Amino acid sequence: MKKNKLKITAALLMSSSLLLASSASAFSDVKGKDSTITEALQKKGIVQGVGKDKFAPHGKLTGAEGVYMIIKALGLKATNDDASSKKYHQFKQPWYSEVKAIAEDNGIKLPEKFSWTSELTKEQFAYILDQAVNATGNYPLIKIYIDVKDADQGNVLYSGSIQRLLVMKIAELDDNGKFYPTASMTRIEAARMVYNAAQFIEKQKELEQQQNNRVSYAVTKVNDQVNKVVLTRYEQPNPGYGIRVAKVEFTKDSKAIIHYELLSPDPDMMYPQVITDSQTETFISSGYSIEIKEMKETK
Repeated sequence: MKKNKLKITAALLMSSSLLLASSASAFSDVKGKDSTITEALQKKGIVQGVGKDKFAPHGKLTGAEGVYMIIKALGLKATNDDASSKKYHQFKQPWYSEVKAIAEDNGIKLPEKFSWTSELTKEQFAYILDQAVNATGNYPLIKIYIDVKDADQGNVLYSGSIQRLLVMKIAELDDNGKFYPTASMTRIEAARMVYNAAQFIEKQKELEQQQNNRVSYAVTKVNDQVNKVVLTRYEQPNPGYGIRVAKVEFTKDSKAIIHYELLSPDPDMMYPQVITDSQTETFISSGYSIEIKEMKETK
């Protein structure tokens, strides 16, 4: 009898722990891809549930909640620790004081009629998120205009942000081609967008790193005394990614080390989305062997 009681107790403990593990790992009111998104954000402390195991996907988002989700999902930090710390201690009490200081420190402007404690509209959220993405780096965009059927319903000041987020596939339109710019932002819409934004940034950083490593050189004889050396940076996403010779170092053992610099797109320009091989060239005495080396910025 005693053994049976022990078995029953063990079984109850095991079932209880499984229930706790299940409720802790996912929300019961989101399904499919939304479940994956909310679970990933929950594990990083970006979103929290409402009650025991609910996410309340259609709940409305306040200004403070929206800024918090954006700052945390994109991993933005204070660019000036001293300034940010002073701002934080000035605000002190509100729970959103830290993200408010970080947003200001990263040059993120808040939209018109923004309130930390009131509901946030979709176009307001898009305006803040667009600036936050831009604060993490300059990314190439396809030069294209997406037709938003209800664009005239929103504030023209935020239309550019909406366009960029659509091009980056961070935001999306519904089946009728509408964005509903003045509608209140819901928790699940915000979760999808910050998740997509974080994924976009991660992929762009990986792509940039891969592209930066793809540089080679070719030597062509000009005459008996001079060779032309052409450096090629392969398969860049647009013509804004260039390459230039920064300097040439001549060593005692008859080696010419060509230091090259990788150029990034001008953030104020729009480039066609065309895979491009960028090139630069220099001329070296034929008496030297060639070596190339990237010249990186020193801080």
